[in-house]
Amino acid sequence: MSDDRTPHVNRERTAWALAPLLILHLAILSLQIEDSNGTILIKTWALRVQSPILSANGIVFGGLKQLWKNYIWLVDARDENRRLKETVNRLHFLNRSYEEARQENKRLKSLVSMGEETNFRLIVARVSARTPEFLANVLYVNCGSKHGVGVNAPVLSGNGAVGRVILVTDRQSQVQLITNPDASIGAMLEESRTPGVLSGTGGELLTLNYISNTQPVKDGELVVSSGLDGVFPKGIIIGEVVVSERGNDIFREIKVKPAADMVRLEEVVILLEDPMILPDSPI
Repeated sequence: MSDDRTPHVNRERTAWALAPLLILHLAILSLQIEDSNGTILIKTWALRVQSPILSANGIVFGGLKQLWKNYIWLVDARDENRRLKETVNRLHFLNRSYEEARQENKRLKSLVSMGEETNFRLIVARVSARTPEFLANVLYVNCGSKHGVGVNAPVLSGNGAVGRVILVTDRQSQVQLITNPDASIGAMLEESRTPGVLSGTGGELLTLNYISNTQPVKDGELVVSSGLDGVFPKGIIIGEVVVSERGNDIFREIKVKPAADMVRLEEVVILLEDPMILPDSPI
């Protein structure tokens, strides 16, 4: 029985041995087979197999390349945006500095021109300090006796009367504002020339005293210094009438708004007692 199976086994072994050779032969033949366009078929098959892979590869790498470009662009844009913001901030700061200098120059010109109008020697001083709220009607300036400033020297702004010096050191002076409750100024109505006395109230308005009920006083009429108090020269603008009512006694009740803005004062003019002294201003 083993003799009958031997030829069969031999045939199977021969078939398995020939199969690789046959496949190799077919492969070699396929390398030589061409299609109707003269292209070798195996190249066409290989291209068809590779096409999806190559396409996917191109899409992936193209996307990664574009993503990288976008990232680099965003980084550059962020840096440029930061530089632009810094430039804008510097320009804004320079513009504000220029505007502050322009405003200060305008204020100083207005103050200096007062010397020509009043024929007084003057010195320009900077407000260096203010008192707490309960003494808010007093301020300090950076001029003192070294600059020719004395007690009772009148202090003005570009708009009008501010107050008088009440205390002096070498390089600093204390100024009592006209709004101080202890302050009073010889004043008169500009149009009628009726004299009176202006008193501080501690608030924003002043009180004009000793104007008769028979004297007509209009709202908006200017009040100027009369020169009778021995401090302010005659004709300095003090403020304007905002309230004028008939009083219960023989005098009217008149409220005056100061021409000078006491809250926003930055520089002032001090009129010097001795017209022969012309010291250097610390401004």
